[in-house]
Amino acid sequence: MEQLGHSGLQTYLKYLQEPHDTAGVKNLTYIKERTVRVMISAHNVAIYIINWCLNHNIQITNLKLQKLLYFVQGEYSKAKGTRLISDDFYAWQLGPVVPAVYTEYSIFSSYPLPAQKQSLPFSKEDTYVIDAILQKYAYYTTWSLVELSHQQDPWKYQHKIFGDKALIPFKSIADYFRKNTVL
Repeated sequence: MEQLGHSGLQTYLKYLQEPHDTAGVKNLTYIKERTVRVMISAHNVAIYIINWCLNHNIQITNLKLQKLLYFVQGEYSKAKGTRLISDDFYAWQLGPVVPAVYTEYSIFSSYPLPAQKQSLPFSKEDTYVIDAILQKYAYYTTWSLVELSHQQDPWKYQHKIFGDKALIPFKSIADYFRKNTVL
């Protein structure tokens, strides 16, 4: 599935609003009426999580950020029936990780992360869902979140069977959260 960047989505939506010659085009009406769902990069969701935590006086480290990204992905898929974060998670020793985001913030080591400039606005609906998930998980300690992620099948199975840094398929995350109450 090809992902549209923010400017690509704006161009596409503008195109759909313009009148077009529809002769010979059978599915144009369907395309215009269909809701377009675009996944968001883990980088942009990470920025939102960091700023949300700081606005709620919660210190956040890179490790805690990784766990919150994972729980946001799982709970969002349960609530909305779709994937929020376009990046994949991997079963690292201390739980699920998005390597690109981990690398980006690794300069801070285990120190608290600073506020970030938000580059992509979220819809009100997505903000509401993400905020509710963060209210549920962000107040836990980093190590409580690590332990919780280690108890869950998506990490446990991939790490045990395929070893450190194995891909955690999105389907296994979505299926697990759909069938289980996590907290």
